[in-house]
Amino acid sequence: MEERFWPESQDMDEARLRAFLQAFYHWYESAASPTQQCSRSRVLLVCLLIRFAALRLGEALAVDDRADLDAEKGVLHVRGKWARVLPLPQTALKRLMELCEAPCNVRARGELCRLDPAYVRRVFACRAGEAGLMGVSPTDLRDFREQELLHQGVPLPAVEFFLGRKGGGVPKPEDEARLRRAFRRWEYVSRTGRHNVVTGVLSQVCRGAFSCLLEVRTDGGMAFSVRCSTRTFVRLELVEQGRVSVFVRSLHVRILSEPVEERNCFAGVVTDMLEREEEARVMIRPDEDELEFCAILSLAEVKKAALKRGCRTWIFIRPEDFTFGSEGNVCR
Repeated sequence: MEERFWPESQDMDEARLRAFLQAFYHWYESAASPTQQCSRSRVLLVCLLIRFAALRLGEALAVDDRADLDAEKGVLHVRGKWARVLPLPQTALKRLMELCEAPCNVRARGELCRLDPAYVRRVFACRAGEAGLMGVSPTDLRDFREQELLHQGVPLPAVEFFLGRKGGGVPKPEDEARLRRAFRRWEYVSRTGRHNVVTGVLSQVCRGAFSCLLEVRTDGGMAFSVRCSTRTFVRLELVEQGRVSVFVRSLHVRILSEPVEERNCFAGVVTDMLEREEEARVMIRPDEDELEFCAILSLAEVKKAALKRGCRTWIFIRPEDFTFGSEGNVCR
């Protein structure tokens, strides 16, 4: 039986989506020439429209990038049988506009999405293969967006409108408000670097007069030590056995050639690398969980550690480099 792209586990859904989009961005960023990068940017534009606006492939290919994207109001006008006006996350809209306004795309403005649907499907399939997946179709992204909105607490009627299943036009004020709240929560997590977020149960608390040493145990069984001030612990109303999320910035994730006898030192595999100028973005997945961490290194550090895709390495994160967020990052 052919494997389905989206399994029932929501965590696995997100992990596979990240792997697919990571492969897509790597393909786009590794273009051999400006002309090729612009060509690839058009397919990436269609991909992101489907990912964030849950469009059907035909709807995405019908988007007029000049007339239908309203950056000022933060909405997308969808054409066709289920014509509707959709609010979009600001960060997603900004990325879409950057692709549209790239200098090499000036002459094609208004028709950037006019691509052959068979070609788009082939590109999706190739990027899925690079990510180690059986296959990804535009419908898979649309289905994922539906489940994502539902998991974020958006009511079913608002989700049905967003997907263009019931009528068209503009969303009701209350539905638009719910969608925009969900977008703000998503954007908060995205700003912290989603791949560097650790979510789990606060399994141990060692509270001192000025600082606290905590243990966050993920659903996959990994245990991370986190140090914060006692003032932060009290302000966030953290409780043992409660669910929390912490994040670490990419510049604070260290990659080691051998383990050290310190907290938060884990073996893992390099899943992707992208070199630009004198730096490299290195993605590492620990052996014990589906988490993924991003580290920013100099090319000298990459060369010294002999890093390449698929090689084994160690990551090390100091407990004090983890940070608790505010709204949307602490789960009770």
